[in-house]
Amino acid sequence: MTTSKTIYMFRHGETDWNREGRMQGSTDIPLNETGRQQARQLREFFNANPVDVFWSSDLLRARETAEIIAAESGTEILLDARLRETNLGAAEGLTNHEFTTLYGEEILERWRNVDLVDHHVRFPKGESKFEHRVRFQQGLEDLLHSAAAAEWRRIGVATHGGSMRRLIHHLRPELTEAVMVGNCGTYKIEYHVTTRKWVIDLVPIFTAGC
Repeated sequence: MTTSKTIYMFRHGETDWNREGRMQGSTDIPLNETGRQQARQLREFFNANPVDVFWSSDLLRARETAEIIAAESGTEILLDARLRETNLGAAEGLTNHEFTTLYGEEILERWRNVDLVDHHVRFPKGESKFEHRVRFQQGLEDLLHSAAAAEWRRIGVATHGGSMRRLIHHLRPELTEAVMVGNCGTYKIEYHVTTRKWVIDLVPIFTAGC
């Protein structure tokens, strides 16, 4: 078994809801043309830095990003619902202004706060930040410790901005300002299977030029 694995974790490309400032969550929104172009840019990175497999959220925007990246290499893509974005409940499809008109400013400010005191905050009918991070991280660790992953050394993970931000802040609790992850922003992570230790480079190794 390979005991140390390199993970290239990236956010999906742009969608129309991203452009309009709408909260997406678990709503299944496709990439727009800008998002597809961003994915094609990221494909060049992966052509130069090939991985053994891609793991992807099963939501269309992440899956389509992974499919564009893997189109030339033919690298296998495995889908897993645990890699999805937070279920935002009643907030999905709303702009910040529309949300605060309905529910007020306080819950949105607490949602943005990265301090542990607000980790259990959730939007109405939605998933809390803590629940999301545990679901996402546990899903990754289950995959990393699976029999299929035993010989894989380099893995691409197609996921979502909230998923990446929650994991980054969990791994680096000293960060007091929210880490902003752009569309197709990519971070390099080392995962040590025997110790279950995560080591993340906080400088993105790829940022889409679009």
